[in-house]
Amino acid sequence: MYKKIYLLSVLAAFTTVFNVVQSHAYAEDTDVDLLNYIQDQKDYARQHRENKELTALRADIAKEKFIRPIDPSKPAPIIFEGKDISYDTHTGDVFAKGDVRITNEDSRMTADSVSGNTQSGDTVIPDKTHMAQIGDQKTGKPDVVMDGYNTSYNYNTKRGKMEDAKGVMDTEHIWGKKIEFYPEEMIVYNGAITRCPAIKPDYHMSADKIEIWPDDHMIAYNAKFWIKGQVVYKKDRYITAIGKNATSKDSIPIHVNYDSDDGLHINYYYDQNLNDKIIAYIDFNYYTKHDLRNVYGVKWANGKASVRLEDGYYEDDNNVWIQKKPTLIFDYNTPVADTGFNFGFSTEYGKWDDDVKSSWHRSHTVRLSHNPINLGSPKVRLYPDIGYSWIHESYDSSRSNNLYYDATVVADISPKFAAYTAYHYSRSTTQNSLFDYGYDDYSKKVTAGFSYELTDKDRIVIANEFDADNGMKVMDRDYYWYHDFHCLDMELRYREKRNSWHIRFNLVHW
Repeated sequence: MYKKIYLLSVLAAFTTVFNVVQSHAYAEDTDVDLLNYIQDQKDYARQHRENKELTALRADIAKEKFIRPIDPSKPAPIIFEGKDISYDTHTGDVFAKGDVRITNEDSRMTADSVSGNTQSGDTVIPDKTHMAQIGDQKTGKPDVVMDGYNTSYNYNTKRGKMEDAKGVMDTEHIWGKKIEFYPEEMIVYNGAITRCPAIKPDYHMSADKIEIWPDDHMIAYNAKFWIKGQVVYKKDRYITAIGKNATSKDSIPIHVNYDSDDGLHINYYYDQNLNDKIIAYIDFNYYTKHDLRNVYGVKWANGKASVRLEDGYYEDDNNVWIQKKPTLIFDYNTPVADTGFNFGFSTEYGKWDDDVKSSWHRSHTVRLSHNPINLGSPKVRLYPDIGYSWIHESYDSSRSNNLYYDATVVADISPKFAAYTAYHYSRSTTQNSLFDYGYDDYSKKVTAGFSYELTDKDRIVIANEFDADNGMKVMDRDYYWYHDFHCLDMELRYREKRNSWHIRFNLVHW
């Protein structure tokens, strides 16, 4: 006979969120990077796509009339089900055998046998445990499906552990020799994480210890990044933002690209913490047509301000190269109270070299931007920006002042179709500046483009750049195809005006 009993307590969430957002486009003169949010949304939707088991669990829980407490101020009950259940009302001891299910709110654990105590809150499952949890996007709690052994959990302290654990949290495949659960944190010992769902993942990150704070950040100790069974990157202490705090910078450190101008490009980023505020780093770049073009640096950051000393090669979106040897850069950015405005200041001093001339370059820039402004609807947004720069070059003792401003509109026309247009003005151009790096040939530029989702795995983009000083002459027209290869994202680009091809592969996060 199958039995069921109800014990009042709360099952803690065995949760974390891995939501590293990966940028899927270069910062281009056609402003195609304005559409990066579309891929971010696709990643988010993929992360929160519920599997069939959790869909069935949701339906099963909806039928259980006692799953929610009659008094909302009291904890939800824990429901024990099994073929053989015994319960001592005096000591609180519980023993269950045979197809045991423990359900609480939106979570369920199943096992062959369970022992516990309702007074202490302890639950022990010595053999295999299967766990399923329905996530909550509002709280950041992820979907979880996991198997493990020698599981113990305390409903009062919301602490527990599972050994030889393996499963899926949202799109993250995770396994570890032992996983410990705490109210605000989860710790994985001798484990690994990947977003590649293959039986033998193409890539993953392993670590001796991984500390995870749901929807906030993750720290991995003695982290190793693997591709096809080979370690390609190591770090003693790897820290990355996850969930809602993640940005495009919180991604894997290796990228592989190819284009007609630079050839095959392998990019590898490595940094090392010198203390809590200072890091040393190398941005390794190998090009088959240029050989090594690395950037070396040391950076100090403290809240809104940062200072970095860099030496290396830089390329803008017009394929203009420059070498800085070295340069010192200070940045400061802050919101202006609750006005929606953001103020920024930066200054740079360093030696610039473009193989023709060398100059000690000094610049100061102030800028003011505003948070997105809805134009009648959140689906149509305006992004205004204005700034002013003072530049001095030792090469010809020139001094120049540059006013620039931008107005950008992005529109979500339908779930599959989005478009943008932008107007840019810059007093400085390649015609009146000592260096071409970072400038266009003309002062007034208009960009426009659109994105259309062909299938769940395919998206196309057409992006344009126009010279507004010359009758809206088309200066660039680029075609993009984005494809999801399961464990790999591809970006293929053809630049019509330059007759050049570019391809980029992104691992879909570790």
